[in-house]
This record gives sequence, C-alpha cells and structure tokens, in this order.
Amino acid sequence: MKIYQSKYGEITLKGQHSCILEMKEGINHIFIKVISGKLRLNHGCFTPDGGTWLSAPTGGRKAHYILEEPNEYKIVIDIQKSFGRLDRIDIVNVRFFHSAIFQYEIVSERGV
Repeated sequence: MKIYQSKYGEITLKGQHSCILEMKEGINHIFIKVISGKLRLNHGCFTPDGGTWLSAPTGGRKAHYILEEPNEYKIVIDIQKSFGRLDRIDIVNVRFFHSAIFQYEIVSERGV
C-alpha cells in the first residue's frame, strides 16, 4: 500500500487497491473531489494485537466514509495516538473492476 506524504495531489486507484494519506497529529481537514468511481475512507487506530491499524477510533470519531463521484467532500478528522502510534487514514477503491480517481488536499489546523 503506497503512502502519500504530500498535502495535496491526484491519485488513481486501479482495481480494489488502496493508499494511505499521511496526516499530522491533531485536527486535519481533508478536501476530496471524487472524479470517478467510489471510495471508502477508513480512519484506523493502532492496536498492538497484530500490529495493525484496524481498531475503530474512540470518542465519537467516525471510522468510515463512503465517497462517490462526482461529489466533493470536506472531512474533519482528529488524528490521535494509540499505543504511541498515530492514527492512519487509508482510502480504498471499492470497485474491483473499475479505477477510481480523486483529488485531495490536507490542511492541518496547526498549520505545520
């Protein structure tokens, strides 16, 4: 799974592939424009059992968002640490036989 460290860009996911958007700790605003396809954004917290980011976030934070063309989204996400590791945001193309294309921009409230 490819990790994107840029604060903005355009990504094409072929088949049922996914990517990770690297985020800073704290409140982040993610602006996403789905050009084609259907995506699922997952917000996962680290769990030491298996060393994965499959745990749902706590404190009323939402774990999944469905994103469809031709819509634009503004999602506010609070990135915290679990067991010393930052939460992870991954985006999955939910359609097996079709590509998904989206543009994104991440704005941290810290401005860092």
